Amino acid sequence: MRTFLKKKIRKGAMAMAGDGRKYNRSCRRNEKDRCMMERYDFEHRPSILIQGAMETETEYMIAQLAEAECVTLGNWRFHTGFLGEYREPVIISRTYQGMVNAAAATSLALVHFAPRAVINQGIAGGHDPGFHRGDIVLGERVVPMGAMLYGFGGAGAGIDAEAFEPLPIEIYHKGKQATEKVTDFPCDERLLKLAEKVVSPYRTARGVIGSADEWNNQLDRIAMLHRRYKTTTEDMESAATAQICFSYGVPFIGIRILSNSIVTDEEYDEAVGEDVQKFVISYVEMLREF
Repeated sequence: MRTFLKKKIRKGAMAMAGDGRKYNRSCRRNEKDRCMMERYDFEHRPSILIQGAMETETEYMIAQLAEAECVTLGNWRFHTGFLGEYREPVIISRTYQGMVNAAAATSLALVHFAPRAVINQGIAGGHDPGFHRGDIVLGERVVPMGAMLYGFGGAGAGIDAEAFEPLPIEIYHKGKQATEKVTDFPCDERLLKLAEKVVSPYRTARGVIGSADEWNNQLDRIAMLHRRYKTTTEDMESAATAQICFSYGVPFIGIRILSNSIVTDEEYDEAVGEDVQKFVISYVEMLREF
């Protein structure tokens, strides 16, 4: 019996060695990349979550994925695969437009995939006259510009659009096991510095991304938001994603390309959504350092 067991153990060890040799050969096929199993487990192994609200913000990247697969969670689809020269494992999520959609898609992704970082990217409208259509804003922080606490006004007193203070939002911080109130969400400084290293044909600069379920077309209101919040641009998703990431303690960055700016009289062109995706693909190459 002992002899038989020894033979089985020896045979098992040889089989394991054979698997190891197969794995090593697989690694040598891509010497610049880290070793990967034939089927990467996106639920348990490191990956980057990249979000966009519309097709024009996601379809180019999805088309560039190697070994692409689609996972459906609730009403949202998540495209897994490998992006760029170094085959960085990524999950591309079309969140759909708006704060609630973005928050729901982010929550599902963080629980199901546990990504090591989140990039919310896409197009946005300009607030700062120093930025123009086609410029890319690297978010230093994101502000929920729809969270406002207005002072009392009596009946017939009229409406004072500037009689408000930013309303702190209550967040449950998973790491601290406690709640706290915040008025903005700083983007991860390490992610931001890596974004600044990307060599691209687009003008890039740090800025503040404002988010709300709004599309502002009144120049005086945009000027007020820019003055009060220091916003560079506005969108309808970044702050919702940032809030969920902040709650879970997951590093986050917002990256937005200006598709229009009535401040500088530049009309809407959603085609620049492909340009920001190209920038993000180059950025993903830098995240091997993260």
